[in-house]
Amino acid sequence: MQYPVETALQASVLTASGPGAVAVIRLEGHLPLQENPFRPFVRPDEVTPQTAQINRLLYGRWHGEDLVIVRTATHCWEIQCHGGSVAVQRILQDLQATGARVVPGTGNSQSISRAQDLSPEQQADELIRRALQLCRTREAAERILQQADGRQVRLLQQRAAGNTDALEQSQRWLSFTNSLLRGFRVLLTGEPNAGKSSLLNALCGRQRAIVSDVPGTTRDLLDAETTMGGWIIRFVDSAGVREDATSDIETEGIRRSLTATGAVDLICCIAELKPIPDLLLQTLATARCPVLLVQNKADLLTSDSDFTFLQPLVHPFAERVQVSAATGAGLEELKSCMLRLLLPALPPSEMALPLADSEAMCLTQRCT
Repeated sequence: MQYPVETALQASVLTASGPGAVAVIRLEGHLPLQENPFRPFVRPDEVTPQTAQINRLLYGRWHGEDLVIVRTATHCWEIQCHGGSVAVQRILQDLQATGARVVPGTGNSQSISRAQDLSPEQQADELIRRALQLCRTREAAERILQQADGRQVRLLQQRAAGNTDALEQSQRWLSFTNSLLRGFRVLLTGEPNAGKSSLLNALCGRQRAIVSDVPGTTRDLLDAETTMGGWIIRFVDSAGVREDATSDIETEGIRRSLTATGAVDLICCIAELKPIPDLLLQTLATARCPVLLVQNKADLLTSDSDFTFLQPLVHPFAERVQVSAATGAGLEELKSCMLRLLLPALPPSEMALPLADSEAMCLTQRCT
């Protein structure tokens, strides 16, 4: 029996050719209910590859070959069998006999065929599967799984039909989708000894950065990752900014700190209760993302302190928070404020996220 081109089963060997312990064959499309010879060892009359839950392993036999089949998406399966060429060719021949088309493999599990060879349903399944592989929090996974209700298929169909209104509406959430899958980048900047590294350690709950009373201890950009409210946050600790650098190394560190302001989603300017250097203020004034004023060392305040925190907030700061990295005071308020600035709005619950455009942007960024 032959199946229509748009739903025909496609098979591809993902593993390298030649002898091996295990071979992986990927299937996409319509898997015949009765015409494939796979029989599970357990409850063969109740559980089949077509009805199995996604990511459930089915152990069984394909003629005389013991193997495993796992359903990776609605219309996608992977067969894991003996790595010898005889077993692989036998399975491929059986699949071809049921109407499957064997296509060249890519050597990885990213994609087995070009998008134009797949139906919108198959493309959507593949996009969702790849997006789920990137998810590292429950919040992200839940939002991606919502795309499997048909909305991603409709978006791909609208794209093919040239529906610009629907595409423009979806494109508004491209940045959100990228951040959902890859996290937000938050820069910690400020004067030397303002407590940037101490605050980084407090936010991450571990000693990620070296803390010292010596100005200029942090000389280069230092990354640290954590989760906050179900979102991945990548903090970037930077060298302290001052106008009277004492060495070429410190000058280079300051240059990198100022340059980093253009490649993040949020800037936290860590300050003590004293004026912020003009050099830093001038850079922050041109930032393309929100800037949060974080006044640290609140535990050192006295009745005689200069309460600049109480003075009117001026550009470029969107909001301000008072904290103590040493005692933990104000940290929860700081986290809430950061998420509020990073996520000023959420997409409607029924919105189709631009997964294809997000993936293309990711590939472009990796190549540049």
